[in-house]
Amino acid sequence: MRRLPLTIIAFVALMTMTLTAQRRITPVTATPAAGKPVEPEKTDTAAFDPSHFVHFHDAEGNVVLVDTVTGREVADTTLSSEKDTLPKMQYPLWYSATVGVDLWDPIMRAFGQHYGLIGFSAGVNLHNRYRPVVEIGIGNASYTPDDGNYTYKGKTAPYFKIGMDYNFLYNSNPAYEAYAGVRFGFSHFSYELTDITVNSPYWDETTRFNIPSQSVTASYFEFLFGIKVRVWRGISLGWILRYHSIMSDGSPRYGDPWYIPGYGSRNGAWAGSFSIYYTIPLNKRRAPAVGNVTEEPLHSEPLPLPDQTTEQQ
Repeated sequence: MRRLPLTIIAFVALMTMTLTAQRRITPVTATPAAGKPVEPEKTDTAAFDPSHFVHFHDAEGNVVLVDTVTGREVADTTLSSEKDTLPKMQYPLWYSATVGVDLWDPIMRAFGQHYGLIGFSAGVNLHNRYRPVVEIGIGNASYTPDDGNYTYKGKTAPYFKIGMDYNFLYNSNPAYEAYAGVRFGFSHFSYELTDITVNSPYWDETTRFNIPSQSVTASYFEFLFGIKVRVWRGISLGWILRYHSIMSDGSPRYGDPWYIPGYGSRNGAWAGSFSIYYTIPLNKRRAPAVGNVTEEPLHSEPLPLPDQTTEQQ
């Protein structure tokens, strides 16, 4: 009978030791008291080899350290500040203004083109990205076809265009631009046909007559792609390829006009222009150095690495 209490005592002692051992090997995360913040885990920077460190900015502008061997990444906010935040655009809102002269028509007129005179443009450069543009000019036409049976004369008249350009290189060197744009243009002008000759072989006679002057208001739109290159200080040269289409020309009584000021000959959907520009700065704030501008500015010197001397000791 004495063995029974001893057996019970031995069993209770064995269970107590088992539960104690189980508590020792089971990790338990302490629940923080109400109102006390949980401290974040400290990054074991000692596991990184300093010679393998590289750094870059994430989308929030923080500095991220990367071990190129292990691939481990650490967002080190201690190295980030407001000055490290990456701006979306490098240039101020009111960056510059540009005026230009279109030399395409004068040059082509010298090589035998039958229409056009000269055009001017003016635009404001916003963030070196967007450019509202207005264009004005004058044009006329005098054309006699090869068979010589009439002469088309378009009187000198003005034209006007308004539109917007988008510079794809907005965060790059401002001396170079590659852009696309749209224009809406219109012109009120008059034209006439003279010396119209009609031959009648049957009657063996020739009839000549004129179509009186007609006034027309025409409108059209353009899609364009252009490049511009600075050649000396504020002077730049630019080339533009235009695709255009007539929206309205008033449906004149004696036929459509052959030439529309600012548009050119109605027979073609494509046109080009060559201009010389002068740029006037509008903002006194110094822009990033020419030739060193990137979409995401990089530090000129490597960022400091965590001091591991203390941890190693």
